[in-house]
Amino acid sequence: MLLDDERRDYKRMIAETQMEVTRLTSGEVLTAKLVNLSASGCAFLTDLTIEPDEELEVLIRSPSERLEPLRRSGQVARVTQEEEGRLIAIHFSGASD
Repeated sequence: MLLDDERRDYKRMIAETQMEVTRLTSGEVLTAKLVNLSASGCAFLTDLTIEPDEELEVLIRSPSERLEPLRRSGQVARVTQEEEGRLIAIHFSGASD
């Protein structure tokens, strides 16, 4: 499912799957639930405390072995407390909005 938002340059795709997140300052790797994905960033749910502006790297594996996993680094743009946990929005490095 694609979401269209007039304020965005890219459409967001609902993509509920597991992903790996690496904190670039410490090297800590955690598993999180991907919520949505676009060309310029993604959002995921976690119970861990992640701060705005923190530098992260995400790894999203495809269900198909024929497709390479997506590995991107970026900066936390927004943290929102949700019922399911903290919703973390990342803006990928080098992406323009």
